[in-house]
Amino acid sequence: MRKRVLVWGGAAVAVVTVAALIIYFVRVGLDDADKLASVLGLFVAAAGLAVAVHGLRRDRARPDAGPATIAEPTEPAGPATTAETAEPPGKPEPPRPNVSASGTRSVAVGGDNSGIISTGDGTTNIQMRAEASGGGRVYQAGGDQTINEH
Repeated sequence: MRKRVLVWGGAAVAVVTVAALIIYFVRVGLDDADKLASVLGLFVAAAGLAVAVHGLRRDRARPDAGPATIAEPTEPAGPATTAETAEPPGKPEPPRPNVSASGTRSVAVGGDNSGIISTGDGTTNIQMRAEASGGGRVYQAGGDQTINEH
């Protein structure tokens, strides 16, 4: 909700700014308006450069977070179960996946997951579908892989 308010607030400020500049340019004339626009453009470019440098320094200063793990779900406060949320008796809880990943752009996936994960700049997502029947196997690879089966 906060993000939506910030986006709408930013849009409103942008609209008011553009309207104010149009009114100013009409009153002053194009020659003076051109001079002001050049000066404003200089300050906007300088601010953009400062933000870019700050972002680069912040990324380099951040140490590697170490191994990534899947967060364990937390129990809600209050009663543990109700008649509606209670598990049926005799149904075992499925085991939680024990996976981890380490290093920059590493990904750990465990359990019942689906989706696309991109781990690099300019990556291409390839989606393949295959079916095997009986005792058949399917090997799918999006890139250079060698499969040696004995």
